[in-house]
Amino acid sequence: MFEFLRRSSPLWRNANFNRLWTAQILSAFGSRITRTAIPIIAVGALAVTPWEAALLSALSYAPYMLAGALGGGFVERANKTRLMVALDLLRFVIVIAAPLAWYFNLLNFWLLCGLAAATGAASALFQNADVAVLPRLVAKDQLVDANARLQATESLAELTGPGAAGLLIAVLTAPVAMIVDALTFIWSAFWLWKIPKGVAVAVDESAAPAGPKPGMLETLRADIVIGFRAIATCPPMRAIITATAFWYVSAGFFFATFMLFLMRDLGLSPAVIGVVISVGGLSALLGSLMARPMAKAVGYGPAIVLAFSISVAGLLMLIPAAAFKQWSIVFLVAQQFLGDFGLMIFTILAVSLQQKLLPEDQLARANGFNQVVNGAGMTGSILIAGWVATSIDVTNTVMLGAAIGVVGILPLLTRHLFSIREEPEDQAGLIAAD
Repeated sequence: MFEFLRRSSPLWRNANFNRLWTAQILSAFGSRITRTAIPIIAVGALAVTPWEAALLSALSYAPYMLAGALGGGFVERANKTRLMVALDLLRFVIVIAAPLAWYFNLLNFWLLCGLAAATGAASALFQNADVAVLPRLVAKDQLVDANARLQATESLAELTGPGAAGLLIAVLTAPVAMIVDALTFIWSAFWLWKIPKGVAVAVDESAAPAGPKPGMLETLRADIVIGFRAIATCPPMRAIITATAFWYVSAGFFFATFMLFLMRDLGLSPAVIGVVISVGGLSALLGSLMARPMAKAVGYGPAIVLAFSISVAGLLMLIPAAAFKQWSIVFLVAQQFLGDFGLMIFTILAVSLQQKLLPEDQLARANGFNQVVNGAGMTGSILIAGWVATSIDVTNTVMLGAAIGVVGILPLLTRHLFSIREEPEDQAGLIAAD
């Protein structure tokens, strides 16, 4: 059986990719526990207000903006896998602090905010390094398949993680369940450490001109400019990041109020919430399998547009879920299925396109710029949603946020994407074809 798998795809014979993949398996599962546990602790144990729930969500995403602005060049110049090991160990310490604080009766809202922010910052740097290191572990023609496998693992975690998290939280309480997540970071660090150090060293940049070494602020400004130019001078990526920014604004309304909407307005239990969210994991798994077939069927660029539109259709299901509460479960299931299916395909194709089109020595800084834009959209909309929810109530805020997602389709309606029929090798080939 294993010999058949090795012959079926070169990725099965790529030891370093398989170590990266193995590191992700339990870590992806454990992350769903903390993602489910923190808002349940806030709503159930700490009785937060809508504004406090929004602030907690914002502090989970604001670090992505800060880490993207400050950390892109740092990630670029670091050994990617060794940095990821250090960040895994740091996240272990942060996550384990929550159950320890609970045990010693020290857990409060502001401590939870601090832990959420610290975890978000470490995760932002980790994700940047993860995206940047993949083109150094696999060939360019294997990037779509590699991203599909990594995202398929995330889908399986989404399918099983929230349901298991709901049960663990019901049996063990939310703080104790977070211990499971903390231990998965040790697992991840172990497998990432086994990737040879020389594989993920920084790409050599052109020799610096003679003279004094640039200061920290000058280096930071140069890193931000490089990341911005990498995206701005690549029309397909420019369209994608604009659309994604609108999606994150819409998603900010969703994340700020979703748990309040489900638990207080609809009266759903943590176990039912976990099952509903798991439907998204099943559809995301299906999406990970359909990314390449869809790209071949309708064209690579059109598939990106179609997948994004499907994900927006999923967001729009929140409107009838809020308006017709007696049928809310049906619409919530539809929201999870369509939203995660479309978003999974969009993510695989968009990330693979970025890894193909942008130079390796600019990829982490471009990722950092993406994180700044998306983090700003998410954080700002979460805070606005918290204020709006106190004015027009949670249900109307959920409906408003869902409608915003439609605007994100417009930037994708460009010839730069619709003209990409085949999977491009690099930006030079794309320009020649255009």
